[in-house]
Amino acid sequence: MKESILIGLLQNAALLIAFSMLYQNVWIKNEASKSISAKILAGLVLSSIGIILMFTPWKMVPGITFDMRSVLLSVSGLFFGPIPTIIAMFVTSAARVYIGGDGLWMGLAVILFSGLIGLLWRKLRPNWKSKKYYFELLAMGLVVHIIMLACTVFLPTDEILPTLKTIAIPLIVLYAPVTMLLGILMVKQYKNWQNELAQLKLKEYERRFTQILDSGNIVSLVLNNDESINFCNDYLLRITGYEREEVLGKNWFDLFVPIDERAELRQLFSSGMQIKEFLKNHENKILTKVGEELNILWYNIVLKSNEGEILGTASIGVNITDNKMHEKTLEEKNIKIEAQNEEYRKINQELQKAKERAEESDHLKSAFLANMSHEIRTPMNSILGFSDLLKESKHTNDKQLQYIDVIEHSGKRMLNIINDILTISKIESGIADIHQSEFNINEQIKSLYASFKDEIEQKGIDFSYKITLPDSEAMIKTDGEKIYAILLNLLKNAIKFTNHGAIEFGYNLKKDSEPTELEFFVKDTGGGIRQEQMELIFERFRQGSESLTRNYEGAGLGLTISKAFVEMLGGKIRVESKEDNLPYGKEGGTIFYFTIPYDVKPNKKMHMTYVTSETGKLHQAKNLKVLIVEDDVVSETMLEIMIEDYCKAPLVAKNGLEAVRLCEEYPNIDFVLMDVKMPELNGYEATKKIREFNKDIIILAQTAYALPGDREKAIAAGCNDYISKPYSQSELTALIEKYF
Repeated sequence: MKESILIGLLQNAALLIAFSMLYQNVWIKNEASKSISAKILAGLVLSSIGIILMFTPWKMVPGITFDMRSVLLSVSGLFFGPIPTIIAMFVTSAARVYIGGDGLWMGLAVILFSGLIGLLWRKLRPNWKSKKYYFELLAMGLVVHIIMLACTVFLPTDEILPTLKTIAIPLIVLYAPVTMLLGILMVKQYKNWQNELAQLKLKEYERRFTQILDSGNIVSLVLNNDESINFCNDYLLRITGYEREEVLGKNWFDLFVPIDERAELRQLFSSGMQIKEFLKNHENKILTKVGEELNILWYNIVLKSNEGEILGTASIGVNITDNKMHEKTLEEKNIKIEAQNEEYRKINQELQKAKERAEESDHLKSAFLANMSHEIRTPMNSILGFSDLLKESKHTNDKQLQYIDVIEHSGKRMLNIINDILTISKIESGIADIHQSEFNINEQIKSLYASFKDEIEQKGIDFSYKITLPDSEAMIKTDGEKIYAILLNLLKNAIKFTNHGAIEFGYNLKKDSEPTELEFFVKDTGGGIRQEQMELIFERFRQGSESLTRNYEGAGLGLTISKAFVEMLGGKIRVESKEDNLPYGKEGGTIFYFTIPYDVKPNKKMHMTYVTSETGKLHQAKNLKVLIVEDDVVSETMLEIMIEDYCKAPLVAKNGLEAVRLCEEYPNIDFVLMDVKMPELNGYEATKKIREFNKDIIILAQTAYALPGDREKAIAAGCNDYISKPYSQSELTALIEKYF
């Protein structure tokens, strides 16, 4: 009997081991992804093992046989799940029906409850595979086999008690531990498989990670505590040009880090090792074998043993050298684009300024045209109107003289406007020249004072001048006509804008300047200049007011001409004026200053030169032989009337050629009034030809050009003097009497 028990036990143990091998080699691999067919197949295999167990029982006592289908089915429900277990339960139940006997219903109940308990344990205790899983298995074995003892109620009544006495101890002592041991074996198989699977995955991860490190632009590096290189990947070797044996064991910082960064990075390494933490993202340069610099962005960690001992550092770096180059290129492009944008902004600003200037120019053009129309038509209206009134005989002599004064004043006003326009045109066209000569500045100041004294005093304004040089030092060399024109314009402005108070003009010697300068000034107590107009008054056609309501005359060119003349002479002009700042009184005021270089010609006396005849005697002023060279009939008639006290029957030439011919025919001509602008041969050319055969004849140039420098042109051509149109009889008489 003992041999029979041993054989049965061995057979059942072998079958249970086969059951566990099925679990290990077939089931636990990809358990979650098993197909229905695979689960059915597993159920059939389990059914086969159960049938074999049922047909190879072992007997403890006569009439009582044992098999371990309860162990098989409960463990199957716990490990294999519903489908395989239910199939095994069904097949083994069929086999038990086939066997028959008194224990049929007990056998079927054991099959049913064993499988159900395993499945319920799996469902209700999902975390049974925890650390104390052997207690779970023992508890399930005890429950299964206690239920199995309870199933004896399905035996015939007379067999229940004997059967319980026979199987109770084996079921509790043997079957429950066998259930636990079989479950422990299968759990171990499951965990072994999980460990094996984890190792396979780890190896795969390591393989893939190594491939990534070696195939991409990722630098992998491990350093020991002493800064020596423990590991580096192929990519680092490839980009730096080293062989592996050239770098392993070498100091990383000495071999790869540039000298200028070495101390700083060593400090970072040392600090990181002390605090056991590194900067996660740190960028620095490394050197290749040939000394080229590469930019690497590092991610660093501290390596520790299981005991917490620091072993070194592990670093992963990304080669960002190309990115840096692209960034630099983009930065350079951005700089160029920004420079272009700045240039475009400047161009836009210039265009905006040009637009504003164009709009301002258009405004000035309109204001100028309106001003010129007013300034020309107003005196012209006076001239024509009062000329028409003179035709009427009903007016008294006093009225006629009054009308003539108005006509004279209007003519002078129109002449001033025309002269200003011609002068500014010549300045802007670049043909205005400097004609230097020696003259006494004191005499010029006194002459201007005398010219304006009566006019200013008639307005009830105090008028004075200031000179600071003695006559012996007042002889300077510059363009006297331009100095005169500047002072004339400034004085006219002062008179125009001053209604009471005082006007003073003159000069001071500025010895502290380099070179020494004369600083001229014109002061007035007028209303002053608004601050916003201070920078505009020297622009052409700009005035203190450009509206139609202004109450003073002028073309707005006087200060522009004055500024141009001052700069041509090498000086500067400025203005000081505030509507509430008063040089003289409480009404306001303005001071204009301008400078010129002080080119002194000391110890030279003023003298007059008279042209004499061959006999050395002055020509007589009566009964002169006069030649009038004039192509305008009205001007010719006017001249004949003006000189009738000196010549009753003057000769007349209509052009330059005729003038030369008459001078050749009449060598006794005393005086020639030579018009400059004539057909065929102009006055300058005619004068030159006359001087070829007559050096003594007095030639007076008369011109309507009246621009600065015309006097010098006339003298250079051979004329004795110059008079500009229009001129009065007194002016012409003065010139005749100067020479006769």
